Amino acid sequence: MRITKVKIENYRSLKDFTFEPGPYCVLIGENNAGKSNVLRALNLVLGDTWPSERSFSEEDFYNQDTTQDILIQVYFDEVIEEWRNKYKLEIAGIQLRCKAYKRKTKGKPAGSLKTDFHCIDINGQEITCPDEPLQKGQKNQCRWVPLRVSSDIRERIPFIYVEVLRDYNRQTPSSRWSVLRRLFNEVNTEFLNDKKLVKVARPDGTSAKITRKEAFTEAVKDAYRYLRTPSFEEIESKLAQNAMEHMGLDEGEGTIGLHFETHDPTNAFKSLQLYVEQLGIESPAGEVGAGLQSAIVIAIFRTYEEMKREGAIFAVEEPEVFLHPQKARYFETVLSRLAQSGNQVLLTTHSPVFVKIHQPESVALIRRTRELGTWACHPKIMDLSDTQRQTLRLLTEFHTERKELFFAKGVVLVEGGTEKVSLPLIFSALDEDINRLGISVVEVGGKTKFPLFVRVLNGLKIPHVVIADHDIREIDTEWSDKRKEKERKRNNDHQRWNADIEAVCQPSALFWLKPDFESELGLPHEESEKIDKALALFSTATRETIPQCLLAPISALLEKVKQC
Repeated sequence: MRITKVKIENYRSLKDFTFEPGPYCVLIGENNAGKSNVLRALNLVLGDTWPSERSFSEEDFYNQDTTQDILIQVYFDEVIEEWRNKYKLEIAGIQLRCKAYKRKTKGKPAGSLKTDFHCIDINGQEITCPDEPLQKGQKNQCRWVPLRVSSDIRERIPFIYVEVLRDYNRQTPSSRWSVLRRLFNEVNTEFLNDKKLVKVARPDGTSAKITRKEAFTEAVKDAYRYLRTPSFEEIESKLAQNAMEHMGLDEGEGTIGLHFETHDPTNAFKSLQLYVEQLGIESPAGEVGAGLQSAIVIAIFRTYEEMKREGAIFAVEEPEVFLHPQKARYFETVLSRLAQSGNQVLLTTHSPVFVKIHQPESVALIRRTRELGTWACHPKIMDLSDTQRQTLRLLTEFHTERKELFFAKGVVLVEGGTEKVSLPLIFSALDEDINRLGISVVEVGGKTKFPLFVRVLNGLKIPHVVIADHDIREIDTEWSDKRKEKERKRNNDHQRWNADIEAVCQPSALFWLKPDFESELGLPHEESEKIDKALALFSTATRETIPQCLLAPISALLEKVKQC
């Protein structure tokens, strides 16, 4: 089961927020844009804590305005069928609403919070069910009430939330919302149904062939007797005695027996504790350092992925935390494979490692404004062919800087390395810090690649300008016919490529250098010299010495960025 749509109203920074995540969805944006609020809202509805009035406070309401209800709706790709009082219901999603009483109600003062946790249909309407068994022909004669979310319904939606601090204690087998619990659930089923007999030796010297479950139960009971000290047995006895007295029962009259077990007889695996042994010291996994706990949690994800479990929804905050770049890239492949094998993965990140520029539909760009609160730019479908996607993948697979455009407030697309080293120096000469402004200069790897990057930027509505070499040269009449023909062919190629660029660019975002960057600025064309010459030229540049051909696109982008 996967989430197909999320709608959130008036929760923290989310005034009126909607997005439709795919199998692998990365939420990116600046600090305080509201990325984590999206995952926290999902965790309220689907996570390990049952939502109630105590799950909210006045600070959770948008602008702390409690006159507007908090509403969180989550829709799924599979309909959940439920029977209530002989009536079949089809659940498309679930909804959590929190509101504040406007006046004193039922002994609660005005301002007290109330939550409703109901099932909804595909149109977002609350589903109702008969409040008593439905008799034939009496559909319109009984009372219909909202269908509340039950534990059974909620447990059909396996949601696993991993916060920034990847604490192992939240991932133990005892938590039904953990990866390890899902792994061991199948192991437990296999264990309980295993009919193969094993030979065991009894304390009296005899032996017998019994099932694994029976052998385990006997072994635990035999070991358990060593725990039964007089004080331990006194606690058990007094608990039972006091319970009977509370119920008004005497000895022999419905006698109550109470006893402790070290594990759940129906699922011993959920009682397991993971220990770490290092340098001769053994410690519970939840008590080791944060870096090692993070590594253990990632190892759990990797194990889950390798064993090809499917059907879970993973929500991970900042997966890059505590990881070296190489390990972060590896974790990204683990999460990607999880999504490919039938799970759904939702991430928030500040790292280019976890974004896929060849799959821009997997990115939800999170922005926040005073008027709208947090909103998402999330293109569903991008006009990119398989060949174009493959080209983008190859251009960015091992070029993290190109992926930075997803995180930028403004982008300058340039053709080559000379422009890439020159543009930051020109911004600096204008007393503009591109890092403070959130501007990235992205070298696209050649002129023919401009349209691919522009389509991605257009789809995500990221402000940008393109600085491209026009590359159309005059043909000298003194040249030989062979050289003229070669130059005509070259010009024709560039005219075609120029037309491709103009087809995807807004006129206000496209700036031609005629014939090219080097010629406009008086730089040599030799690869071995031009970058050094450009560095020398622009390292001492001033506002007055910057050529108009570069000042115009920079000024245009600065105006767009400062309006955001």
